[in-house]
Amino acid sequence: MNLIQQLKSAWYLKRLTRPEFKDMFTPPEPNSWVAIDCEMTGLNSKKNHLLSIAAIHIDDTKIQSGSGLHLICCPPVMPERDTIVIHGLRPKDVENGLSYEQMLNCLLPFIGNRPIVGYCPQLDLGFLNKLTKSYIGTALPNQVIDIRDLYDRYSGNPTQGISHQAQQLEAICKQLQLPELAAHDAYNDALMTAMVFLHLK
Repeated sequence: MNLIQQLKSAWYLKRLTRPEFKDMFTPPEPNSWVAIDCEMTGLNSKKNHLLSIAAIHIDDTKIQSGSGLHLICCPPVMPERDTIVIHGLRPKDVENGLSYEQMLNCLLPFIGNRPIVGYCPQLDLGFLNKLTKSYIGTALPNQVIDIRDLYDRYSGNPTQGISHQAQQLEAICKQLQLPELAAHDAYNDALMTAMVFLHLK
């Protein structure tokens, strides 16, 4: 954990309202990460809602896919037809899902203090941090790694690591000759993210 990350973590820790989550603010073990992916009703965290989240541990060179999380949430507003064709989650798929508080009770201890690995993770964290701020008083303190940055450096992108929204996860997997799984499924996307990360880190 570098100095900036330490200062960020200390700033967040002061705002923590649930001491049972204080371990999230300690330095992580080396060579441990967590890949995450979310499915939402849209891309605007101010008006759209989280539907599902997957999280998979990465330890050294191993993806712990058999012990990952895939949580379905019941949003305050049911998904509409135009977004169902993207994420595949119908009202009947989510109406008996977890409350956001139940989801966070499962997710936060699983994430722990591990660095978060994602594809465009800033988007997912926009939704997650909105929920965690309400639940524990603060945003997630974890270091965040965007695999698009890793891929840009690997591919010699002339933008020198500046991420591009247009660079699709499936296209990256194809370029790296990694298995391509069905897209817009939170667990599949988290698994592909973990594979890309291990290939590029």
